Amino acid sequence: MAMRICLLTDTFYPMQGGGENHARLLSRELIRMGHSVRVLTRRLESNWAARETIDEGLEIVRLPPSRGGRFGKYLLTVPAWRYLTRNASDYDVVLVCCFRVAGVPAVLASRRTHKPCVFRAESRGELSGGFIWDSPDASIRATPARACVRAYLAWRNRILLRAPAFAAISREIEQEFKECGVPPARVHYIPNGIDTELFQPLPDDQKQRRRRELGLPDGSLWMYAGKLNKGKGLERLLRVWARIAAERTGEHLVLVGGGGGQYLSCETELRDFVRARGLEKRVTFTGYQERVYDWLPCADGFVFPSENEAFGLAIVEAMACGVPVIASRTGGIPDIVQHGENGWLVDDCKNDEAWHKELCDLMANPARTRAWAEAGRKTAEQRFSIKEVARTYVALLESVIAEGRDLS
Repeated sequence: MAMRICLLTDTFYPMQGGGENHARLLSRELIRMGHSVRVLTRRLESNWAARETIDEGLEIVRLPPSRGGRFGKYLLTVPAWRYLTRNASDYDVVLVCCFRVAGVPAVLASRRTHKPCVFRAESRGELSGGFIWDSPDASIRATPARACVRAYLAWRNRILLRAPAFAAISREIEQEFKECGVPPARVHYIPNGIDTELFQPLPDDQKQRRRRELGLPDGSLWMYAGKLNKGKGLERLLRVWARIAAERTGEHLVLVGGGGGQYLSCETELRDFVRARGLEKRVTFTGYQERVYDWLPCADGFVFPSENEAFGLAIVEAMACGVPVIASRTGGIPDIVQHGENGWLVDDCKNDEAWHKELCDLMANPARTRAWAEAGRKTAEQRFSIKEVARTYVALLESVIAEGRDLS
């Protein structure tokens, strides 16, 4: 049965990040399987088209108002509810990616239209409220309105728990759902997926040629890919890298991505740190890159120091490119990286000394990482192929539609 799927998400292309990229990749694969997908999202910039079609027939509808900042996402609620209720004849099911805000209008619209909605968490704490209490923004935790925030979360969750299905991208989020009152039968573990045909290793000769094409230096290249945001551990990584640069020669750090003017962006601070310490020859900022798969195969090692990560899509992408990974032991990352088998995990991930020690040990013993590269590629192919992930979502969405659960 061909489904008409409305994918509701707070941010989408041309915004870049693990969640945005995965939503686009999943949509593309669902279309290839014969389903239609319409993305409903925010119009973050006034110069973005209100409607456009990309890829292989993926339609994007961007709702006003075009405003970002800390609370900009909450402006999506009323326009999303209005659109879903007025255009219910255009879709069969709503898949909500990042439901901490968009989930409420989806459920309320579902009660009126009787079109089911499925929730997919993009990060830890979306249901528990951890996205507020664990935020790197200390002002949120210190606010005198904590009681009001708790009351809002309780009201919101009474609405969200009416959804017929919750997709967890990690075992930790799966457990969070159950602890927050979601019946186990409605919780489905579905990890993120990647295009393993696009993300592939390069032979050594092609690797060197690609480096030259991208203007990357010779020597040992360590790479990070993702948003340059607070909470990603990048401030710590640069502090550690400044020490490594003073102690060793030949190693170079490449940061693939940008902050993009997002509320939590720390890109300006990172660039200022590098300039102030004269690290320009040891650290490269690429800025926003849509073709991350061009960059990752050039790396000799991939470092992911995030302090709080629901999944870590870039880790899987690096593994698929045959690049050994060192990452934080936090969130959903241990679901991907098996310590000492297909990568390396740093236990005390908020400790500069721990990162310095582990990175220096790996740099001094490159032979240790060769087996990880091969095992990582197998992990990506066997467990995180977007084709398999899309098939799992199709089965879930079809079952929810067939059940025809009335949320009223």
